[in-house]
Amino acid sequence: MYALTAGAAQAQDAVPAADATAASQEGVGDIVVTAQRREQRLQDVPIAVSAFSSADLQTRQISRTIDLLNYVPNLIGHNNTSVGTANSYSMRGLNNNETISTFDLPVGTYVDDVYMSRQSANNFAFFDVERIEVLRGPQGTLFGRNTTGGAINVIMKKPGEDFGGFAEVGYGRFDRMTARASVDLPIVSDKVLSKIQGYYVNDDGYVKNRVTGDRLNDEKSYGFRGALRVFGGDTVTWDGTVDYNYQSYANFPNFYDPATKDRVSYTRLRKGQTVSDVFGGRSYLSEGLADNTLGNVAESWSFTSNLQIDATDDLTVNIITGYRHIYNEYLTDSAMSLASASTVYTYPADIVTATPGSTSVLANDSWHGQFSQEIKATGKALDNKLTYTGGLYYIREDNKTNFANLAITAAGAGTLSADRTMSNNTDAIAAYFQADYEAIEGLTLTAGIRYTEEYKDIAFQANDSPLPPVGLNQPFNTDDIVAAGLPIKQTAKVWTPRFAINYKLAPDVSVFASATKGFKSGGWVSRAYNAAGMFPFSRETIWSFEGGLRSEWFDRKLRMNLTGFYFNDMDNQLPAGRENPLVPGQIIYVTRNFADLRNYGLESEITLAPVRGLNIYWTAGLQHARFKNVDPSVIAQAANCRNGVASACNQGIVTAAGEIALPSRVAPFNSTVGVNYTAEFGDFRLTPSVSWAYTDGSWPSAQNDIRGYQEAHGLWNGGISLRNVAQGWTLSAECTNCFDRRFVSSFLIFPYLNEPGRWTVRARYDF
Repeated sequence: MYALTAGAAQAQDAVPAADATAASQEGVGDIVVTAQRREQRLQDVPIAVSAFSSADLQTRQISRTIDLLNYVPNLIGHNNTSVGTANSYSMRGLNNNETISTFDLPVGTYVDDVYMSRQSANNFAFFDVERIEVLRGPQGTLFGRNTTGGAINVIMKKPGEDFGGFAEVGYGRFDRMTARASVDLPIVSDKVLSKIQGYYVNDDGYVKNRVTGDRLNDEKSYGFRGALRVFGGDTVTWDGTVDYNYQSYANFPNFYDPATKDRVSYTRLRKGQTVSDVFGGRSYLSEGLADNTLGNVAESWSFTSNLQIDATDDLTVNIITGYRHIYNEYLTDSAMSLASASTVYTYPADIVTATPGSTSVLANDSWHGQFSQEIKATGKALDNKLTYTGGLYYIREDNKTNFANLAITAAGAGTLSADRTMSNNTDAIAAYFQADYEAIEGLTLTAGIRYTEEYKDIAFQANDSPLPPVGLNQPFNTDDIVAAGLPIKQTAKVWTPRFAINYKLAPDVSVFASATKGFKSGGWVSRAYNAAGMFPFSRETIWSFEGGLRSEWFDRKLRMNLTGFYFNDMDNQLPAGRENPLVPGQIIYVTRNFADLRNYGLESEITLAPVRGLNIYWTAGLQHARFKNVDPSVIAQAANCRNGVASACNQGIVTAAGEIALPSRVAPFNSTVGVNYTAEFGDFRLTPSVSWAYTDGSWPSAQNDIRGYQEAHGLWNGGISLRNVAQGWTLSAECTNCFDRRFVSSFLIFPYLNEPGRWTVRARYDF
């Protein structure tokens, strides 16, 4: 299905076909999308959607989900703090930087119509992708819960009817070696088709630990995927996939040393050694976590099944089944074993003086199982004037997380925050229906509705920690949460409608307007250090209004799509972690419905193909987001801060100056301009490409901590490939972040820097 990897760019499958198409095509090509859960031309969809064909993915160096950030208006993000296998997306200001399973995502990820519940595995590389669709704005009617910000929909290529495939090897900066291969294997001609793929990635890492000599933020990943397609006559098709992925990749905080030009860390923790090994054999963690070593590993496997039945010429039924299992193990040090109060650095994270301090330990073993079942019907009626999509949906998720937080001084004294095991489960059922009706020629009216019932529960068990509890940080079990008057179950019953109108002014020009409701599930502050801190937070509900233009001009040489939006996100959920000023190395976690979030803006996507082989594109997003209807307790907190109560400052959405913070991860403006050109020389195809992505400054931290401000920045990507069509070989070279620009991508105790620039050379053979 896909390969879990946070590595640098890898070329896409079907590159030769993409190159040939790019070279011979006149004008801007069509892309067929399923943004409304049925096939439509991109230009006919009244939704803000960015679509990328397999050719786009190759020329723009989009090889993993996080690379989409450079090409989608009003989408920014980063690898999660320490957990490199997880992406934190911010779509139109709706975001999440928390991987714990009691907090759901505002931007849902789907692979072949199957939802991925957990963030810990949503940074994956693409294999044999047909297209990717990024839907902006709530998708509460057809995609359901946890898509208040939008959805990323990855559609994989099906097994081919003919034998064929490719093999590829690559080498890049930081001794990065990659190998991958894919082959289509028809088993019974026109009846049973299969596809098998595998990959391997290994590099040395780009961070040097000056205390231990380790290389950090390295990667070792491998995996495989198998797909089977069976045709049962002319009316029945079954697609099944199975995959396994192992990834070892972390995103630890690091500084930049201007003198040596190295990325550096100072953590005392070591790769291949437990916390006890590092600190002279002392015991710090409970038995289940005591064997964790520095790093982050995500191991997953999944199975999907899609049985399609063409019941009549006007009715198609899909029975879609998915199961996914993820195991995530990590051990991190968010403080880099430094004292934040006396360590000196300049922007963005150029080290001046590194002062030894406490080691901030977070150990985690978690298991996540997810089963989903959907029955979807699509069809037409009333002489094809009515097109509809409807269905039933069920999902069950079981999570178990064994995790601990503690701080260890340089002398080895440990202070326990918590060491516990959490179990939480979700059951959700839904029914949905949406219809498009062509009232008159060129005018289409859309109405849809979804009803969702959701049930959640949570349980805690204190682990047998070798460290004593301290102060308010007391071990607790489920009964203690109940005794504190806090719920251990949550229920939601929600209707999410959608209304839209789409009118064709001309065959290639249309305008639309829509109103859509969505919601995101409630949860708990599960990283609390005592039972009284296990506060629930309520579900988040959004109403979004959009209007836009879809147009093509000059014989389809110019495509111009514009979207304006306005939304009110009520009871916005926001995680807000920070270092405890009284206990160095200890992180305080707070997740609350602090306020409503209101945002409005404009998005543009323009593509120009003036001559054969030349493609020029520009995407841009403007937005203006502010908190509204701030909770009275937050207003009181801000007042206390301004009146000199230091503990009320720089936490939640209150700044160090006692003001209400600006919404985090909202860049007022982002833009990408790029160009690629395919030149033909007999059997050869030469394709250079270059792009520049600009992002305005924004605040990664909820409280707008000045140490973590992300300044405006621009990134250059570029590449060139040479292909021999007749012989099937391709040589390519490319770079991402070509000029090694550094900026703050996230902030907790110290800034987290973006990935450094990378270069890669590759050789590929298609057969």
